[in-house]
Amino acid sequence: MSLDDRMPRYISLHGLGCLPKPAFVALCKKTFADTGARVLRVSAGQIAGKMLIEFEAESQDAARGWLAGAKLAPLWLMRVDYESRDGTVEDL
Repeated sequence: MSLDDRMPRYISLHGLGCLPKPAFVALCKKTFADTGARVLRVSAGQIAGKMLIEFEAESQDAARGWLAGAKLAPLWLMRVDYESRDGTVEDL
């Protein structure tokens, strides 16, 4: 996939409270199955009670709409513009 073919990438932070692992598993399955965004990764910290979702969407409005439709209220939403996996910076 070329740089021009990729959709913008977003990361959202969500509060989980005391969500047990079976409920988190169900939430992950639903999140990956939802249409409107391409979910890349879901990460959670049980002690912190927080979840990060990394996903692609056509625009910030589309990202917010997908989150609202999935009933995922983010504490914050960030568009990812740069990424580094090895010390070199890549434009996204």
